[in-house]
Amino acid sequence: MLNNSIPVVMYHHVMPGKTELNITPELFEEQLLALNRSGWKPLDAKEFLYLMEHPEESRKKCVLLTFDDGFVDNYLYAYPLLKKYKMKALMFVATDFIADLDIKRDSFKALTHKEMWRLAFSERKHEVMCTWNELRQMQYEGIFDIQSHGHTHKIPDFIKNANYVAVEDDLRMGKELLIKNLGKEPLHLAWPKGVYDTKAVEIAKKLGFKALYTTQRGANVYDLNKVKRLPIKCKGASWLIPKLRIYSSSFFSKIYLKVRTHW
Repeated sequence: MLNNSIPVVMYHHVMPGKTELNITPELFEEQLLALNRSGWKPLDAKEFLYLMEHPEESRKKCVLLTFDDGFVDNYLYAYPLLKKYKMKALMFVATDFIADLDIKRDSFKALTHKEMWRLAFSERKHEVMCTWNELRQMQYEGIFDIQSHGHTHKIPDFIKNANYVAVEDDLRMGKELLIKNLGKEPLHLAWPKGVYDTKAVEIAKKLGFKALYTTQRGANVYDLNKVKRLPIKCKGASWLIPKLRIYSSSFFSKIYLKVRTHW
């Protein structure tokens, strides 16, 4: 029960300021430095799939770093730091917000998560979201493995209205655009806002996705249909490393979550 689980960490933003769903570059670097010094190995998409499909293999000090949505601060702040420490991560992008433009990033302004989404749903989406060229660069250098977050980020609405034709169209479109623009088939999907149901899972599996990511906390031993993730906080190594130890064990993570619900 010890080291039988792979902890998966969920980030959204890395940029200056203490806002919702953000960690500052200084604290993010502190986390990466601690991972490096403590001997933790950030996995890539293929390595995570292999270990989840082969639970008999050693998972000691393996971790998966994931980033949701495809915000440009990931390119400006997270990418250089991951590159500095020779670490890998997954980025789940919603393809409808990715522009095919060449942009100079010399006037980025850190905003709140809600403000950035507001711009993403406008003609100014390129100001807050990565471009295809930026995604290609990060993927080519082997830092970010770009995976799917659907196309429109509206899957929660489609599921709420039981519009599964729209769910399938959204997932297919996101996948096709990643193949077209990055030359690879995405096998990993993070549900927008963590919303999914049995029918949506069936559709995703039919379309060829092998790992489906939630926003729920917990251990990851073998279930690729419900990959659990630890939401990051704007805290440093003293917060992260103990959490990784807990979520490396299905036994200890279960106890921790029970205690946590009674706090």
